Amino acid sequence: MSFRVQRYLASTLLALMFAGAAMVTCAAEPTVPEDGASPISAASPFIERANKEWEVAIQSGDADALSHPYREDAVFINPDATPVRGRSAIHAMYVARAAAKKRIVAASIRSEGRIAVTPDDVYEWGTGWVLVQSADETRAKVGGRYFTVWHRQPDGIWMISRNLAF
Repeated sequence: MSFRVQRYLASTLLALMFAGAAMVTCAAEPTVPEDGASPISAASPFIERANKEWEVAIQSGDADALSHPYREDAVFINPDATPVRGRSAIHAMYVARAAAKKRIVAASIRSEGRIAVTPDDVYEWGTGWVLVQSADETRAKVGGRYFTVWHRQPDGIWMISRNLAF
């Protein structure tokens, strides 16, 4: 499958996910969890902490910190539309990226929106960028948009179940 087709499929998938979220939200307001906090309020501290930790961990190549917010059955979809299934595979992906001959010298992530689709599911989207320095000292800004599904665990902790980078 060509890169252009894969990118088109990833864009189409994201559009469908946003449309589904909009339909669910318009159909009925999400119910408030038993603890009284809205799902977005409950999830936000976990999202903000994970995003801040990502900015540091991506630069140091800390695969443990990078894979920590993912559920055991999480799926990470790369910009080329290839899926990485499971926390251990996501961890291995980050280990392999850290072993590459490129060094990340800066990183930023900006959450641009969140919507609660159920009391236990929050969709988040935004942009993430890294400044990569190659062995020959050339630098390139790499990254783009992302879409993340956060799911509340039975113990109240919010974790990533799906992450789409494009």
